Amino acid sequence: MSKWLLVKFWLTLPMICFCHVTFTNLNCSSYNLDFMSFPTCRIKAVNRTHKYISIYTKLNQLPIVDARVTVQFRRFDSGYKPFLFDLSYDGCQFMKNQKNMFVKTFYKTFQHSTNMNHTCPYDHDVIVDKLFTGNLEEEFGRFIIIPNGDYAIYTDWATNKVARASVKIYLRILNK
Repeated sequence: MSKWLLVKFWLTLPMICFCHVTFTNLNCSSYNLDFMSFPTCRIKAVNRTHKYISIYTKLNQLPIVDARVTVQFRRFDSGYKPFLFDLSYDGCQFMKNQKNMFVKTFYKTFQHSTNMNHTCPYDHDVIVDKLFTGNLEEEFGRFIIIPNGDYAIYTDWATNKVARASVKIYLRILNK
């Protein structure tokens, strides 16, 4: 059996995450309020241990026919420094052909909580509603063991090669 086939087999095995993820902060920034704004960008506590994120993005210039997304995973160590890997992809192309395993894993964390679930053009506002931390535990915990600590997921959104917005999600991971 080739090494690549063995690695692919290992990555497809179901694994159990023995960690707890909690959102600690959320920051949504529009670089051009004439293009878009964030009327809602908040974390809400369900109870002492579980929280969810809700983001409502008001798009003022429609339709969106080109979208570029950059995702950076960061770990706090005297400031938030790069951790794991960065993703950069064409959002419209990805929605047509979801073959990239890493992008697909990231997308699956919020897929059922959003209306961003079809190919371009987007002719409506974008909503992420009640994204629970359990989604992150389930998807990313399957592939890697992440040490305890404070982390951030920085996302940058661009259309027509112009930076439009930044969404930063801060979280804490505690292994059980």
